[in-house]
Amino acid sequence: METGTSIYAVRTTIGQERSVTDLITTAVIGETDVWRCPFCLEEFSSEKATKDHMKGCKKKKKTGEPELVSTNQLLGRVKAILVPETLRGYVFIETTEFRDVEIAISGVPHVRGRVGGKVSLDEIDKFLAPPPAAEGISVDDVVEIISGPFKGERAKVARVDAGKEELILELLDSPYTIPVRVHADFAKIVERAERKEEPVVEEEKEEEVFVDRDEFDDEDSFWAHESDDE
Repeated sequence: METGTSIYAVRTTIGQERSVTDLITTAVIGETDVWRCPFCLEEFSSEKATKDHMKGCKKKKKTGEPELVSTNQLLGRVKAILVPETLRGYVFIETTEFRDVEIAISGVPHVRGRVGGKVSLDEIDKFLAPPPAAEGISVDDVVEIISGPFKGERAKVARVDAGKEELILELLDSPYTIPVRVHADFAKIVERAERKEEPVVEEEKEEEVFVDRDEFDDEDSFWAHESDDE
């Protein structure tokens, strides 16, 4: 995050996060300044282009200066738009002022409202980092290889190398038991192995501790805020 900027949260209709982001992006970088020739009122995207036109304008008068009709208020102010894959219904905007957020989302469909307060990187960091590719895959699960020379083959997971995000597989249709090392991104679970239920050991109940709510101040956390608009 750049110095002098803050992150703000916008609530969206679930499933429409990408379309909202595309429209906000268009508002930020897709629109340009509009300049007008004072003689013929023709509009241009820059002051230089307007001046070049004015030199040969058929309605040219002795004096006149290019007129700035409108300007893109967000250009250079919105630094990033974040769309976490694992947090549905939210879009995060990094900008210099909260006012920029209101301008960016004005008239955008599927925006359900703003969330008061600023968002810290610590609050959303876990949503920005993708989960490990091998997460959720266990020994004896049956997977289908979806890429590489063994694409389409089914295999049983013999070992999970979580550090390298790789799986050691045994092809089910091969006459020989040959270990195959495959990146976890290239394997799709088709059948989970049966899990043995471990006996439940009752733990001694700990004395419940009541904490005074006033000891914590959640006011600055965006999770503590409701949407400003519904």
